[in-house]
Amino acid sequence: MGHSGSGKIPNNHNGVLQRSHGRNFRDKKNIITGMIWNSLQGIMLVYDITNEKSFDNIKNWIRNIEEHASSDVERMILGNKCDMNDKRQVSKERGEKLAIDYGIKFLETSAKSSANVEEAFFTLARDIMTKLNRKMNDSNSAGAGGPVKITENRSKKTSFFRCSLL
Repeated sequence: MGHSGSGKIPNNHNGVLQRSHGRNFRDKKNIITGMIWNSLQGIMLVYDITNEKSFDNIKNWIRNIEEHASSDVERMILGNKCDMNDKRQVSKERGEKLAIDYGIKFLETSAKSSANVEEAFFTLARDIMTKLNRKMNDSNSAGAGGPVKITENRSKKTSFFRCSLL
């Protein structure tokens, strides 16, 4: 059953049909993306202190979060590579100011040396759990479980690098 030469294109080669499938895919993608944004409890926005452009992109990500995520999502800005101070392009003060301007916590980290990495995750997790526990207590729904507590079970390591939480 090939093409008969009648000028008609079989459905499986119809450009209109293909565009329709493309639109359906985009619609489904947008629905799924929206569901992901709305389900987020916490977001870490990470920039490279040795790369000015990565810092500038944080504002774009914040706009995306404000547009798509729920208004009460916990956010934290991380300036990564604080172990590379000699190559620093973004001052700690600029990172702190950006965080203050948006009401977001700030921390400088080093994935390479692990400086403040655990602290960043535990801080965000604690903030999320505090918010969830507050919502549970406010709702007073019958049969709801008690509050959840996150504890740190890690050894305290001293770091040569001075990266601190704001």
